[in-house]
Amino acid sequence: MSPSTQGLHAPSSARSSTADTAKILLADDDPQLRRALRTVLASAGYSVLEAMTGEEALEKVEQEGPVGVILLDLKMPGIGGLAACRRLREIIETPILVISVRREREDKVQASDAGADDYLVKPFGVQELLSRVQVLLGTAGSFNSRRASDS
Repeated sequence: MSPSTQGLHAPSSARSSTADTAKILLADDDPQLRRALRTVLASAGYSVLEAMTGEEALEKVEQEGPVGVILLDLKMPGIGGLAACRRLREIIETPILVISVRREREDKVQASDAGADDYLVKPFGVQELLSRVQVLLGTAGSFNSRRASDS
C-alpha cells in the first residue's frame, strides 16, 4: 500500500441521510489515491465525481452542477491545485478541502489565500477525512452539536 493510501479502508457505519445525496468532486492526479478515496466516500454514502487535473475539476463543476465539497490536491498537472482553487472560488462557494503532501505553513497559508476552506496533509486517516467532509457539508455529528450547546 502506498503512503498516500495508507490507512484508507472503508468505514462500516459512516452513512448519514445527507451523505446519501451529497456529491463530492475529487481532484487528484494519483489514480490509486482516487480509487481508494472513491471507495471510502462511496461506502459512506457520497456520490463521487473525479478529475485528474485542475482544468478537469473546473469542467466537472461546469458540467455537473453543484457539488457539496471539493477535495483538491495541490500538485496536479496543468494549472495545478492553487490556480484551480482560485478559479473555482471565483465561480462557486462550494467548500474546498485541500489534500496535499505539502505540509509547510506557507503551503497552508497559500491554499487559504487561494480560497480553500480546510487543509489535510497526506497521508491521513479515513475518519479524519470523513469528519472534515461532514463539517464542510454542515452535517457534523452530535459531538459538534453538543460542543456548540455547551458554549
